[in-house]
Amino acid sequence: MSTDHKKRLQARLEWEGYSETKVKGDGNCQFSALADQLFNSSDLHEKVREQIVKQLKYNPKSYKALIETSKKRTKNVPRDFSEYVKNMSRNGEWGDEVTLQAAADTFEVKIQVVTSFKEDASMEILPKSQNFKSVIYLSNLAGVHYNSIRLEAGSDTTPMELQGKSKKEKEKDKTENDKDKDTNEKKIENKDESENKTETENEIKDESENKNEIKDENDKDSDKNNDKDNEKKKKKNIKDKNNKKKK
Repeated sequence: MSTDHKKRLQARLEWEGYSETKVKGDGNCQFSALADQLFNSSDLHEKVREQIVKQLKYNPKSYKALIETSKKRTKNVPRDFSEYVKNMSRNGEWGDEVTLQAAADTFEVKIQVVTSFKEDASMEILPKSQNFKSVIYLSNLAGVHYNSIRLEAGSDTTPMELQGKSKKEKEKDKTENDKDKDTNEKKIENKDESENKTETENEIKDESENKNEIKDENDKDSDKNNDKDNEKKKKKNIKDKNNKKKK
């Protein structure tokens, strides 16, 4: 391997501010680097390979064309797709651009690769859906070795959970989510009913208080009128007495 590639890659990583987490060069380097980025553990490379192979196996139409393109670049790619998938399932089989695309699709991530090539300094692999949850970063040395890289200030990647829940587990999760949804809706309904009830009670209370206030006002007016009448009666009685005395 040319020392130019090593120097060029190192210079690019330093310029961009990446630190490199080296993984073993045992044929699993791409999967180990992906595992380190996705789950913070390169030891999970077998699980990552398993998920990627499953993606290839069940979606052949999506990747056959990519394999045809890879054949033009290297003679090591098998002609038959099923043979390619079979080989890729073996521990130590090198990953390539096809497996990177399958990884992006499987884990819904955008993959940024900083390379040591003079012409293509970097690669970007997007999921075919164009939707991704996070961005992961790899380095590639001369097309033969991958490492995991992170920005010095920290990575925006967060550990994921490995896929592969059983149908029963997925149905259980769905049932629990539906229950939670129903419970929340009932809580909201009960809250609304309680608030409406309280509001009605307050309205009745206010109405009752208004009636009492009106009654009190009427009673006061009545008392005032009674006082006036009594005062008039007193004056009349006094006047009558005075008239009698004069007579």
